[in-house]
Amino acid sequence: MPRWAVWLTLGLVSAGGIAAGADRVFFSGQMRYPWPPEPCVVHGVEARCGTFVVPENRAKPNGRKIGLRVVVVPAISEANPRLAVAFLAGGPGSAATEEALDENWESSSLLSFRDLLLVDQRGTGGSKPPHGADVTQYGTRMAMDDLNAVRAALGYRKLDLLGGSYGATAAQVYLKLHPSSVRTLTLSGASALDVPFFARYAVNAQRALDQLARLCDSQPACREAFPDWERQFGALVKAWDAHPVNGMTGVELAAIVHGMLRNMDTAVSIPLVVSRAAHGDTGPLKHAGPGDLGVHLNIMGASIWCNEPWTGLNATGPWGTDFDSSTTAFIADFRKACRSVPRRTEPPSFWKLPIASRVPVLAYVGSDDPQDPATNLPDLKKHFPDSRIVVLPYEGHELTGLGDCFNTWLANFVRRGTTKGLDTSCDAISVGVPSFTLTG
Repeated sequence: MPRWAVWLTLGLVSAGGIAAGADRVFFSGQMRYPWPPEPCVVHGVEARCGTFVVPENRAKPNGRKIGLRVVVVPAISEANPRLAVAFLAGGPGSAATEEALDENWESSSLLSFRDLLLVDQRGTGGSKPPHGADVTQYGTRMAMDDLNAVRAALGYRKLDLLGGSYGATAAQVYLKLHPSSVRTLTLSGASALDVPFFARYAVNAQRALDQLARLCDSQPACREAFPDWERQFGALVKAWDAHPVNGMTGVELAAIVHGMLRNMDTAVSIPLVVSRAAHGDTGPLKHAGPGDLGVHLNIMGASIWCNEPWTGLNATGPWGTDFDSSTTAFIADFRKACRSVPRRTEPPSFWKLPIASRVPVLAYVGSDDPQDPATNLPDLKKHFPDSRIVVLPYEGHELTGLGDCFNTWLANFVRRGTTKGLDTSCDAISVGVPSFTLTG
């Protein structure tokens, strides 16, 4: 799924069972914790839960207030009361308390020496907007000011920020607003703040598809079973856009394939799905998922997608790819949804990386990411001299093969506070070439 529906997937190992009763009550919003945070149990782990109140509009401090759900999972042994790791959820639209705990961040080795700070971004999860909320006040800048206010209230001097996909964008915004409060920055599946999302959407997808075709061609079984599938895909997109088949357009076909490219587990079925469709069998295609068309925005998503420059909704083709028509249709869906969304002025100068920052940055991306490949982080070293991009072979946007390796890298990076000399080798990673689905 796209950025607002695909979250950072790290596959860390769970350290305990789930205290289902406590979690259901807490995450259903039926319980409101006070401030300062009080002891609670989430995912079988002792934590502290609280509701931090902030103005909806900071220009009107005496106006309407909103409550932010906050969960602090304390460090196990080497706690530093002045430092914490803050996890920023993807989307935009996901809630940090839900996403991080669903992905078992409470079991990360980071917890041996850092508190884990989770704040549901305003408009998500337990930080639900009040009735009649002002949509203009639910953007990324406002949310990162919220996070900084929570940081200060809890007494943390600096944060080690973790963010994937949109969460990586939010982390860069926090750095722009509060540079002195950032100790390290870890980005996953990220684009630089000044790289518009839709500007490279079609080109990145075509690149990933071309790489998949070369990988298929390198395997005799795939090459023999599907000798012409990529050309067939481009031909089907054009033909079905002119004359839909079984109610499906080329736009929908490309959107489904784009969705499959985001995860190598599904990408390996693309040659089969396309080849079958070219021979009149659309059954596998219909079981491949809905693709990335259709826009359903909550208040926070609407405020961000419709107003912030990083989304790139002003992008126009042609891009010279098989994904041109689907990308154009996708942008059109967003523009239509944004017609009724109140506008908010965003200073263009803000949405750029700092000229130079001393904050260490560790970025890791999938080599086959159709959405945020390494090329979406141009000149990272120029802006962040202490930075490193780790490219993970045979991974898409949804990074699923990291396991304990990522856990080790991240813990070492955060503990040391620099990428210099950081060992990102890992024997536990099996860099086996994926096998394509040949039948089904």
